[in-house]
Amino acid sequence: MRAAGRSTRPSRLTSTTSSLLPLILLGMVFSAAGCGSSNRLSRDEYKAQLTTLNHDVSKAEAAAQSAVVQAATVEQIRAALTRVAATQQHVGDEAAKLKPPKEAEVADALLARGAHDLAAETRDVVKKLASVTKPSEALGLIQKAFQDTRGAKELDQAVGELKKLGFSAGS
Repeated sequence: MRAAGRSTRPSRLTSTTSSLLPLILLGMVFSAAGCGSSNRLSRDEYKAQLTTLNHDVSKAEAAAQSAVVQAATVEQIRAALTRVAATQQHVGDEAAKLKPPKEAEVADALLARGAHDLAAETRDVVKKLASVTKPSEALGLIQKAFQDTRGAKELDQAVGELKKLGFSAGS
């Protein structure tokens, strides 16, 4: 017996919805799998990310050191330091995006902040070098400026913490 005004035939909406339901549920499961703490990096994945970032910094610093040692002009020193600042900014940005293992969260945040601070400090030195004409003056300014930087201290502290936690190369 049929209720008044209702068809016994399934509606198009109902049959379409029922055929999409498994896909919707599957999508929800996959979405939920990417949420919460399950998207944290494993220890090995985090170490691999840190190794990549360290490699980027090492390359930029080696190029800067080479430019300073072989510097024919202040402009070459400024260009090398500009690349170091950009690399430190990139490292800070990437470290801030990482989802480290829970025990490395504080050290990772300090790593990101230290890289950002050192990038800003390096950019400040580059600006100051605009008024310098001799490479020897530039080197003196650089040595003085980088003797006691907040960014370098934060990076040293972050690296020390990460080593204690077993996230250094070779651990």
